[in-house]
This record gives sequence, structure tokens and C-alpha cells, in this order.
Amino acid sequence: MLLPPFDQDTPLFRGNLHGHTTQSDGLQPIETVISSYQDLGYDFIALSDHLWDDATFAADCVTDGTAYDQSDFITLPSAELHCLGKRYDQDGLWHIVANGLPLDFAMASRDEDAPTMVARAIAAGAFVSLAHPEWYGMTTDESMMVSAAHAVEVFNYSCSIKNNRGSGIATADILLHEGHRVGFTATDDSHFAGTDYGGGWVMVGANELTSGAILSALKSGRYYSSTGVEIHAIILDDQTLHVSCSPASHVMLSGHGYYAKSVNGQNISYAVFDISDFDSPYFRITIMQNDGRKAWSNPYWFDALR
Repeated sequence: MLLPPFDQDTPLFRGNLHGHTTQSDGLQPIETVISSYQDLGYDFIALSDHLWDDATFAADCVTDGTAYDQSDFITLPSAELHCLGKRYDQDGLWHIVANGLPLDFAMASRDEDAPTMVARAIAAGAFVSLAHPEWYGMTTDESMMVSAAHAVEVFNYSCSIKNNRGSGIATADILLHEGHRVGFTATDDSHFAGTDYGGGWVMVGANELTSGAILSALKSGRYYSSTGVEIHAIILDDQTLHVSCSPASHVMLSGHGYYAKSVNGQNISYAVFDISDFDSPYFRITIMQNDGRKAWSNPYWFDALR
């Protein structure tokens, strides 16, 4: 059985789900941000400017870049949502990325809490992810509060190169261990402060390059995340798992708790795992090159594959 997003004859579209413009604290205007990603070969980006009532770093409405959309490149109206009540953030703010928001989506009031804000964004049709959990010390209790989110940023390029706090794997794994079926995303969180763009992205399997098709695929988990490694196929054949990828040094299979297996070497483009003894309700794949570049599958739950 060929697993998503490789199981249908649809193209994979490359996109960044988290980035900023001069509408908030980014250093480049919308048109420059768009042209920069077009030059890198992206198919879509999210303009996720901060949405909060502080004009020193945030916008007061959802950024709309759709006037620049073309047949081969689109933007998703998005926002990095904020509300009060977060520990270990100097401003006490939560950071939640919501992709595909309606343009009239209102910023949180100073009385709205994070679970309510997340639920409101989901109800509005957005794909919601937990931004840079390592960067601002998201606790386990806090992650449980917002476990309704669709995904966790397991890689944030800007946080990785600016303070080495760009991972979200620990947060994502805790949620998985507790039974929450979250996906993984890799993003830039670009501000165009130096070279903080083009470092982390998603590859989305959709039947067309439209905001509706991309959002539907994201919510269905029909994508993988990458910093440079390509996943070509993941195949589940009874008690055997096959992974096809661009040449790598490590292909890792992870599940509940510490359960894991790996294939290690040089120029690995095909790995096979015996999962007859894999004691976990789900599995996920991580692929890594010697230079540290990676790709992550979304978690696959066995009961959903039957």
C-alpha cells in the first residue's frame, strides 16, 4: 500500500507556511517576499504576519497577498495569532500559525485564551499549527491545552539559525504519545533578516494549485516536511515498510516511546524495515543526510490504514 501523499497521481507543491512581511515585523514588503520565494522555485507561501494589538510588531488584520497570485504561484492568507497567558514568553504571548484564514478574522481580545483562539481559527477554516515550541519553552501542559491544532512545527529555520531553538520534535512526540494525531511541519518563519528564508518547507500532494486544494491536503496530512531531503515513496506491505528517498545517510523509523529502528550508511535511497514486532499505534519516518538536512513524514496511525 502506497501511503499519502504518494498514493495518488497528484503533483507535490512546495510551500512555506510561516513568514512575515513589513505588514508586521518582516523587513521586506509583500511583493519582494513573493518574488524571493518564486526565485527559489516555491509554488505557494503563507503570509502569516503577526495579528495582535501592538503596532510595534503586529498587523491589525490578516495580510492579503492574493492580488499577486498567478497560475503557478499562490499565497495563503494567514496569520501568526497571539493571545495572552503563555509562560516563558517575555511578552506572555502565545504564537499560533493559522493558514487559510478569512480576511475578516479578528485578532484575539485580551480576555481570549489559547484553546479558544485555536478553536476559533479551526472553525474559520484554517490549518492551525503550533509555532516554534522550543523557541519559547512550550511546556507539556501548554501543548495539551492546544492539542486541537492540526500540526506542530518540528523545524523552524529562523529559530534554528538565530538561537538554535528551532525544533519541535519533543512537543510533537509528547502529543502523539498522548494520542493526539498531530502532523509535522517545517517552516522558515522568515523575516528577511539575512538569509532566514528557503530553509524549511512542506511538499503538499494536491490535485491543483489552489488555496482550497492546498488547505484540504494539509488538513488531511497529505504532505511531508523537508530541509532538503526528498521522500519519493513510503510503502506498507503487510509487515514490511519500504522507504524511497533521495540519497541519505540515515533513515529512521520512530514510534511510541523510545521504539525505533534505523538504516545507516552512505547514499541510501531505499530502506526496508520489518515491522512485525513494532509495538506502537503509529509510526513516522525521518531521513537525514550527513550535512544535517532532513525530511519528516507525517505520523501514520495503523488503525487509519486498515
